[in-house]
Amino acid sequence: MNGITNDPVFQPGKRHYVLCGDEEGLDSLNPIKQILTDGQMSFEEIHLLSECSSEVDRKLEMQKMGSFLYVAAEGKTLRKVVSTTKKLGYSSEEAQYIRVGEEEKRIFCCRCHVISRVNNTLNIGEHINCTACSLKLELSDHYSPIKDAYLGYIAQI
Repeated sequence: MNGITNDPVFQPGKRHYVLCGDEEGLDSLNPIKQILTDGQMSFEEIHLLSECSSEVDRKLEMQKMGSFLYVAAEGKTLRKVVSTTKKLGYSSEEAQYIRVGEEEKRIFCCRCHVISRVNNTLNIGEHINCTACSLKLELSDHYSPIKDAYLGYIAQI
């Protein structure tokens, strides 16, 4: 699964599952945990707030091939863990990232390349002005995991 989603989706047929998150994130993973428990599948939980970051990194690094990673956390924490997992070699087929809580959307301006932050209620196709160059932008559904932002292209008025 590519990018960051708002809801976890169970991925069957994996050797081991790792549920990783802050308090609210682990709560959002309860449906997945219930499926794993009912199916008597191998899984473990990693609490992002109760363990130091080096311990979390070590646990993620020690996972064997065939493991599937669920990470659910608020935006800032999630971005940090996504960066770590990418460095450790997790691919988009081996991990699912779930954003919990409210967060601002990040919009990448097609003209000046500045990232503007807007409230999370802005929908695809709606317009905003770039905070740097004031160009009227239309929010695209094109999301860049590298920029962690949606593309804002010139609005056709």
